[in-house]
Amino acid sequence: MGQRPLGDQLRAGPHGLPTLVRRAAGALLMAGAALAQVTWAPRFEVGGAFPNLVLLGVVGVTWTLGARAGMAWACIGGLLLDLTSSGAIGPHAVALLAGAYLVGFWARNLENPTAVQVALTAAVTTLVYSAVLVLSAGLLGQPAPVIGVAIQLALAAAAYNALLMPFAIEVLRRLRSLTRAAEPA
Repeated sequence: MGQRPLGDQLRAGPHGLPTLVRRAAGALLMAGAALAQVTWAPRFEVGGAFPNLVLLGVVGVTWTLGARAGMAWACIGGLLLDLTSSGAIGPHAVALLAGAYLVGFWARNLENPTAVQVALTAAVTTLVYSAVLVLSAGLLGQPAPVIGVAIQLALAAAAYNALLMPFAIEVLRRLRSLTRAAEPA
């Protein structure tokens, strides 16, 4: 009683080497997804669209770890995509942040989502992501597709990502269970 606080003290929370290793592994996975997105993913084009691996990762992280983690990884993944593009830095990050916010808002009331719900969030997030990218390209004076072509590509990408999302979420859940099992109790 009457004792002054001793300044900044570490409290219970995610401190230490295991957390640092998990975050570094997440950063490597996100960097790998961004590099695969710009190098290998276009080879799997169907109907003018190819899978957006970073978006799938962000949606999966938001479902498994929550909105806060999803938005943090959306910012990181978006900046990585922006660095690999020839355009301005920021549009991919803003588009992924909008998508992560949407998924976080959707997921906060669902504890155990079904594969259909996960696929639907991936499709809606892809549409929001595409709309933000097209709008930002128009605002920044960068080349943007004609609205009809943009809608066609966004719908094809939404279908592609919706088909892949249940598999991606399962991979992320298994990775999470592996890292949780490795922690001491």
